[in-house]
Amino acid sequence: MNKMTYNFNEMNQPQNFKAEGDEIINNLKNKESGANYSYQFFYDTTVTDAKGNTKKKLCQIAPLRSKMIYDFQKDYGVTINPEDFSTIVYLALWANGSWSPLDSFAGRCSFYAWLRRVAKNAIMERLVEEHVIDDVRSRTVGNTRLALLSQSPSKCKMVLDDLMVGSKYHDLLTAIYVDRLPEEKVMKKLHIKDTDEFSAAKKAGENKLKDAILRSVEYSEEDILRDKTRHIVTVSSEFVADLSVWIKAKTGVNPLSDVFGTDLTDEEVHEKTVEFLYDFSAKLWPEKVGNPDETDEKTIKKNMEKAENNKRDRLIWCERFIKNSSPVDVAYMVNHDRAWLDTRYSRLKDKFNKAIKLWWMSHAS
Repeated sequence: MNKMTYNFNEMNQPQNFKAEGDEIINNLKNKESGANYSYQFFYDTTVTDAKGNTKKKLCQIAPLRSKMIYDFQKDYGVTINPEDFSTIVYLALWANGSWSPLDSFAGRCSFYAWLRRVAKNAIMERLVEEHVIDDVRSRTVGNTRLALLSQSPSKCKMVLDDLMVGSKYHDLLTAIYVDRLPEEKVMKKLHIKDTDEFSAAKKAGENKLKDAILRSVEYSEEDILRDKTRHIVTVSSEFVADLSVWIKAKTGVNPLSDVFGTDLTDEEVHEKTVEFLYDFSAKLWPEKVGNPDETDEKTIKKNMEKAENNKRDRLIWCERFIKNSSPVDVAYMVNHDRAWLDTRYSRLKDKFNKAIKLWWMSHAS
């Protein structure tokens, strides 16, 4: 049995999803070694080194588990014990020894993205059964919003090419979520007459995409959809504080109205802020570096290393600043200790502050 560990936040290439998932599933179902693998997959263990010292070894679902426990605490005020979480998810997949739920994994998303949906459904069902929380509403086109800007352009392209192929809205949504073009350039590129026509087409296209996502069994809603409720939107208060410095003199005016529009509700401004943050972060730490036609091997290697560092830094920034995730969890995600993460986050914050000041000076009136 080959033992491999996967980072559930990692954006694997689509062709690797099936291989990753199949290996995990085969290990879980293995009659000879499955029991031992399953325990280490779902539960933390204690190991003893050569000197007789014992330490805790986290299970393979630890990053996903930690993030979901944090989300349940924040969204529903419910504290879930890590071992209880692992047991609920294990029993949902084990299915009295048949492991039949694993057969629904089709390999169109990462195994951990698929597992996140299974885990949430299992946890929610248990919490409702035990009357810890009230039964929650089903997700619909009307009560959800897209969160594609929190994903990489390559992930967005995969979703759109799969679910919107042949749709008249494919090119529009690709320009918005893959190319990340501003509204004016999208309108010019697609020959859209005015902002009203753009808004109507964008809304119709997004509704069609949300419907396709909700019907799909291959994509995790948790990655690309959000509920239209305040507790789901997780923007750090630091961002508003930083921008507010620039408009202290403008009393009675929404701090972001100069940029996002004066007729928006607080919820709409909040959503615009989320979109702006992810978009700005993607530009600050781009996933593609250098000239794609470059032939010098040293330069190509340097650009690839820079792109990987950007991917790591963007993950750190989005998790810590935008989502306000625990520094311990983020350190685990990037395979570094807490001290290294804190130092790196401080440097990323300095870079962001300088960039946002330059941006504000060029956009604020």
